[in-house]
Amino acid sequence: MGYLRLLRQGRVAALWAAQLLAVVGGRLYALAVMWLVWQATGSAFLMGLVAVLESIPYILVGAFGRRLTGRLATWGRLALVQLAYAAVVASVPPAWALLDTWARVAATQQAADVTAHLRVALLLVVALLVGTASSLLEPLLPALAPSLVDGDRVRPLMGLLDLAGRLARILGPGAAGALLLVVNEVGFYGATAVGFLVSALVIAGLGRAPAHRERTRDGPGHACGPLPADHPAPPPPPTLRSRLPPQPLHPGATAAGWRILVRSHPSVAVAVVLNGAGQLAGTASAVGLPILLSTVHEEGLGVYGALTALAAVGAVAGNLTVGNLRPRGPWLPVFCAAWAVAGLLLAAMGLSPTVGVLAVVMVLSGAATPWASVTLQVSIADRFPMAERVAVLSAHHMVVRLCGTAGMLVVPLLVDADPPTGLALTGLALVAAALAAGVLGRRIPETAPEG
Repeated sequence: MGYLRLLRQGRVAALWAAQLLAVVGGRLYALAVMWLVWQATGSAFLMGLVAVLESIPYILVGAFGRRLTGRLATWGRLALVQLAYAAVVASVPPAWALLDTWARVAATQQAADVTAHLRVALLLVVALLVGTASSLLEPLLPALAPSLVDGDRVRPLMGLLDLAGRLARILGPGAAGALLLVVNEVGFYGATAVGFLVSALVIAGLGRAPAHRERTRDGPGHACGPLPADHPAPPPPPTLRSRLPPQPLHPGATAAGWRILVRSHPSVAVAVVLNGAGQLAGTASAVGLPILLSTVHEEGLGVYGALTALAAVGAVAGNLTVGNLRPRGPWLPVFCAAWAVAGLLLAAMGLSPTVGVLAVVMVLSGAATPWASVTLQVSIADRFPMAERVAVLSAHHMVVRLCGTAGMLVVPLLVDADPPTGLALTGLALVAAALAAGVLGRRIPETAPEG
């Protein structure tokens, strides 16, 4: 398997293990912050506000952060961002303890009320800072990671990074249950900080060795990551110059990720938009599944947990398949087909007559999503030099967050009124979007940028 061969490389194995630890830590943080906000306020609005505050930096970085992400696109600076992430999260337990001490010493109702407000304010500020760090880490890590391997191993590497997130969905709840035996919810922040600290140390070490050179699909000769000054990239042959993607921009360049996409690889822009549509439709499953189980199938929390676990297992299986296959033919039809299948399965989720059928649908639905995510990540890694890749991935994450937020505002209204119909209509709309993207992507030629 391609994964096993990659994991024999020490740097790749270290990065993947550190990334898995960090992602599991992120799941613990997400569980802790929502629980603590609800415990302190009982307000669903403030819980939603946490999600909004974490999403705002993604939108700002994707729209205006090209200069910043360009300057941070080295392993050493990425490690500093991860270290800052760890420091922010680690500040919560001592600050929480300090507020507790002050409230006990004051021993008044007014002090207790002020402490409760300060706790909520602390959690909201931390959520904004965590969102800022994540909005930088999420595009930068997959942009820099291909520098660790040769060009023909980019696909399994992207699959490995995707697998870390899939496994975290399974390991996160288990880790939370184990930690609750020894610490309270505030202690989750400390565990998260440890994971991010280890990840920062590993990332810092990755910058000490020279980067590999990768071969893009458009031509050879592009450095995927920072190279020593005395080993400049050889110039490409004159006959290939017109086929090469744009040369890496200097950190102060102001071109946006969308401009790069539309000018040089419009089919990737179509795929990014479809990926956003998929994220929007996915909110129907997240919101609609518990409603469907309780109102239509008359099942409870235990069945809901079992079905989400089955979806996670299916996602891991799908990742192991797509990450270890050698691709043949164009990538866009595979990507669009994955989302079309996901849409059909979303519709089938709403129309499933029994819980047993629904369980099969959940496994297949989980298996379909890695085909879309890994295919897109590999396509971006193959087609863009590192500087452009950072901008494109930032734009991609901006679209995902915008669509996810819009989905949480709009789709639940459709699903809540009639869960089976809402899920079916949302799924069929995703199928239509995937088919339209496939047709449009085939008609748009890949053009070299001007200049």
